[in-house]
Amino acid sequence: MSGAHQFIDAQGDSRRLLVALDGRVKLVLLLAALLVNLLAGGLRVPLLLLLLAAVLVMAAGVPPRAFAKRMAVPVLIALVALLTQLFWVKDGELLLRVPLLAWEWLITSGGVRRGLELALRILGGMGVLLFFALTTPLPELLRAARFFRCPPVLVELAMIMYRYIFLLLEEGVRVRNAQKSRLGYVSPRAGLNSSAILGGMLILRTFDRAERNFAAMLCRGYRGALTDVMTRPLPKRDACVLLFGLGLLLTIFTLR
Repeated sequence: MSGAHQFIDAQGDSRRLLVALDGRVKLVLLLAALLVNLLAGGLRVPLLLLLLAAVLVMAAGVPPRAFAKRMAVPVLIALVALLTQLFWVKDGELLLRVPLLAWEWLITSGGVRRGLELALRILGGMGVLLFFALTTPLPELLRAARFFRCPPVLVELAMIMYRYIFLLLEEGVRVRNAQKSRLGYVSPRAGLNSSAILGGMLILRTFDRAERNFAAMLCRGYRGALTDVMTRPLPKRDACVLLFGLGLLLTIFTLR
């Protein structure tokens, strides 16, 4: 997770169009793509969205391995959905009989079609979400959230949580490495004891760091709300990308 955090922060200053694109444009296109994925029936539209998301992620400079690694869990969920629909739906022509224990499971053409459609919808939706997550720096996302009237307290909490999740992970890795150097995991019993100590130390260090950071924020003028970032006007380039993206999604929707 630390690597993903560093990647997004580093890409935030990139001048690639897909990374430097205004967060408001990305958010609108994300919602439109998810809506198309949900409303369009058949197999063609989710498959096209998945392929489009993969191509755009590669064009944005994301390593293919990073994208594939994050798609592993959605692929597993899609396979489970496919298998459940194969044996649940009994519509259409009978394709195969599968004897299992004391039961005989029937696979029909309707079950195959329904399973593939559900699996592709999962993969298409997750591909679109991953494109948005991997190419949008957090400050840009929070700026877009404030533009769409998201409550300031939620934006502030999201920013603080995102920041300190990675600090907590780094602190845990540092303590674990120190325990390993002192042979804290040479046996299952020692590993269990070290893990309990690690959890307790993380809780204590979390409270200590929270107190120190809150005092530092008060010294810098914090009075219960972070300073709002002024939203800049939407550039013409980004407006053209928005119109092109909506037109492309409308074209994909008509291909169902």
